[in-house]
Amino acid sequence: MKRKVIKQAGGAYTLTLPIEWVRANGISKKSEVDVAVDGKSLMVSNTGKVGERKTKINVDDFDFRNVYRYINALYALGYDEIEVSSKEDISSLIIKSLNSLIGYVLVSNEGDRYVIKDIGGGCNSDLDEVFKRAFQAVLLFYDSAIKDIFGKKEETNESLRVRDLEVNKLCLYLQRAINKMSYNDPIRGRILFSYSVDLEQIGDEVCRLWRYNILNKNLKNDSLKKIIELSKLCLDKSFDLFYRPNSSEIEKLYALREKLRKEVESVKNPNKMTYQALRIAEGAVDLSHLTLMKNLE
Repeated sequence: MKRKVIKQAGGAYTLTLPIEWVRANGISKKSEVDVAVDGKSLMVSNTGKVGERKTKINVDDFDFRNVYRYINALYALGYDEIEVSSKEDISSLIIKSLNSLIGYVLVSNEGDRYVIKDIGGGCNSDLDEVFKRAFQAVLLFYDSAIKDIFGKKEETNESLRVRDLEVNKLCLYLQRAINKMSYNDPIRGRILFSYSVDLEQIGDEVCRLWRYNILNKNLKNDSLKKIIELSKLCLDKSFDLFYRPNSSEIEKLYALREKLRKEVESVKNPNKMTYQALRIAEGAVDLSHLTLMKNLE
């Protein structure tokens, strides 16, 4: 939407705020807002209590997968209440979908109307802590995969699905926290959102590696173990860099990645897990690039 700039006495310029945003955020004549400059853009943020975001969707023409996807997307966007309407009974589908979303519950079901609400309190009080939990969940996921692949060999495809769901749940929670105005700095917010997406992709790659092993249990050897452990070391170092960034440690991460690449090239008959481990390490290096951007901004 466009707003006309009005010149005031003394050389000042003003513009009006959209009334919908004013009402949703409880802005009054005594309110203060944050204004951040981003090149040609201005970011106006409410420093006080944020009003609830509500929306409605009709899913009559959706297949079941799309119902799940739309609810996930609205959750990540930061909506606090979703009213879903459907001619079919989709209560069990909604309940199953909400198992992967922290704070969301089905609060009412009257006829063809389903109301989903966030009862978790918004989740944006400490974004750095949410990020740390999500990253640690991915690290633990990879640790568990390595122990099972080269040790216990107890996991099944179904138990892996449950583990993967928990990792995705935290990554989605992180995306939601970012979108609920946890950072007034728009550049920092964009960097961290990119971080959350890349982190989720790394978790998905760990899941693919683990699942491939479950379906093909005779592919393990010492060479593959070394490659996977180097891959995990890259991810560990990327996590440390987020909290203690310095140029020498970044160089060590890149050196580790190069060592891993050479190990992969030396394998005579590499299998799919070899390249999945390499992609995880490449993703860890990409995270370090975002870390550098965050600290230079």
